[in-house]
Amino acid sequence: MNHFAAIRTFVSAAELKSFSAASKALNIETSTVSRHVADLEADLRIALFNRSTRGLTLTEAGRLFYSHAAQLLLQWEEARSLTSALNARPAGLLRLSVPSAFGRLHVMPLVEEFLRLHPEISLDITFNDDMQDLIESRIDLSIRIGTLPDSTMHARRLAPQRRFAWASPAWIAAHPEPDLVNGKQDLQILMFSRLHGDGWYARRTDSDEGWSRVPVNYRFSANDSEALLYACRSGGGIAILPDWLVWQDARAGRLQRVLPAWEFSMYRAETAVWIVYPRKKIVSSKVRSFIDFIVEKTGSPAWWQNPQN
Repeated sequence: MNHFAAIRTFVSAAELKSFSAASKALNIETSTVSRHVADLEADLRIALFNRSTRGLTLTEAGRLFYSHAAQLLLQWEEARSLTSALNARPAGLLRLSVPSAFGRLHVMPLVEEFLRLHPEISLDITFNDDMQDLIESRIDLSIRIGTLPDSTMHARRLAPQRRFAWASPAWIAAHPEPDLVNGKQDLQILMFSRLHGDGWYARRTDSDEGWSRVPVNYRFSANDSEALLYACRSGGGIAILPDWLVWQDARAGRLQRVLPAWEFSMYRAETAVWIVYPRKKIVSSKVRSFIDFIVEKTGSPAWWQNPQN
């Protein structure tokens, strides 16, 4: 038995004092009204209506049940109204998960403005470079970097990501013709220790050739891209870094491209920055508001890829 439908039918019949009138009001068959009331009476093991040729009247039990059932329906309507209003107006706690470096550089500078625009939203941000189960972790929305995420999630591309080889001007002056791609092993490579799969892949930007495995040795590794950026800036060697991380140092001349004809990837594929969130029939307004906000602020092309910035 659908208890909610049965209660709604009972309340309508009690107020209209007629099964046929209740059926018209609810747009259901009269037989369905009779069945719902009969199911309730069987479940409660007591009669709710006195039935006669003059119509329906509530029994003592029926009057008691009606007083509570009518209040229950009012509370349901109030709850539905409040919840619908919440979805129409961005409000509540929004839980985000962001990659550590990207979050510090490109999300945190936007937080104050977002909260000012949406005073009824609170933010809880987790900085995490691991792939989290969003549902298990109760995350509303995540920013992930890599290939297209799991198809069980909604995914929207925020910006493409391109990785190039970088070094400081001093290091390049001391190593004028580095040859990383063809397997020369005496270079000072700064390695990202969180690499997925077999390591780096490379392809030429001026041809249609695919990705090739790049064999490298390294003298320094770290699980944090900002640490690699610091080591690279300090003259520690070559680091393969994403454009969203290195753009300020590149424009200031603190870092320069090495092997400019090549781009790199952790995978045999292009990668991107993605907005990821659980699949639901209705996406809450707080999630939609953050997606719209960060997409607008990032721009197309992404502002760190725009030469005018």
